[in-house]
Amino acid sequence: MGPDLTPFGFTTTESLVYRTLLRLGPATGYAVARAARLARANAYGALDGLVTRGAAARLPGRPARYRPADPPALLAQIAAAHAEALDRLSSALADAARSTEPDTKTLAGARAVANVVLQLVARAERRVEGVLAAELWRPTLPAWRRAAARAHVELRIAGDAPTEAPELVAGTTAPDHPTVLVIDETQALAAVASPGGLAAVWTSHPAIVALARGALGGAP
Repeated sequence: MGPDLTPFGFTTTESLVYRTLLRLGPATGYAVARAARLARANAYGALDGLVTRGAAARLPGRPARYRPADPPALLAQIAAAHAEALDRLSSALADAARSTEPDTKTLAGARAVANVVLQLVARAERRVEGVLAAELWRPTLPAWRRAAARAHVELRIAGDAPTEAPELVAGTTAPDHPTVLVIDETQALAAVASPGGLAAVWTSHPAIVALARGALGGAP
């Protein structure tokens, strides 16, 4: 089915055209319209929207051809664009959380776990420590880069050392080691492989966060 950009402010047509460009490679607006089964005006409008937002580039020459942005680069761009909004939301939620009870939620599937790790790590303000499954490294890399710019990151990878951004990783551990992350000493996430895929628990309960820190050797 391909990537869906609509949750990040792109239109349905822009998302369809981006997927079409990924499939075709550099292509003219006519070729995109034909492959996506769109009216030419709609295809060109979506291409212009993608170019404006950095999700595609218009190549020189006639007829003009369009090239899709590299998916990892687009992911990093989207993460950066939403970081400021996430910061504002994080501050507002933190203020609201002071008057609420600690919360605990379960997660199922690698994609759901990666999405939560992205959000938690990108919003870290002071410290992130723990062990991360190797399969979660690349999908969450933009968040780790952002966290490293403003917080102390002490991370080990469960499995082989990553080839991308190895400078962000302090070391490795056994591939079957569960994912355990502690963020700002106020939130924790633990994930393990299960027959149905990755299963995880996120919590803001101080007792469970303390247990997670103890498991990492960081308890006071």
